Amino acid sequence: MSRVEYWNFNEADQDFANISRARLWDAAYVVKDTVVRRLRSRIGEGETTGINRPVYKTGKYAGEPWTARDFGQLLRSVRVTGKESKTGKLIWRKHNVRVYVGNYLAYYADIFEFYKPFFRPAVASSLREVKEILGAR
Repeated sequence: MSRVEYWNFNEADQDFANISRARLWDAAYVVKDTVVRRLRSRIGEGETTGINRPVYKTGKYAGEPWTARDFGQLLRSVRVTGKESKTGKLIWRKHNVRVYVGNYLAYYADIFEFYKPFFRPAVASSLREVKEILGAR
């Protein structure tokens, strides 16, 4: 019969937490890559094709940066982040890892998702690979 003495539960828990955290980030980047691939197929491969226009110079919203249209902005807005506290540090207690599409300049991401879905099908198609990374069934 074997016996373990002086086992440090906190140290082992921290090791398990670090491993699961790394797996969550890996899975999130798999989803991000799939979203970018689907988005490219929806809007076309060329970054130079599409509608580009400068910021409005006149009118009610003159000078607002979100009035400009940059064709590649939606692709550049896809990102993986962790939930942050008010001080700006990542909150690891709940292992929050998120994949976002859209930002202040690409506010139309949800409209694009409604008419030409790319995010939900990307998550569904990468689910098998995400489960493999996380070790789920």
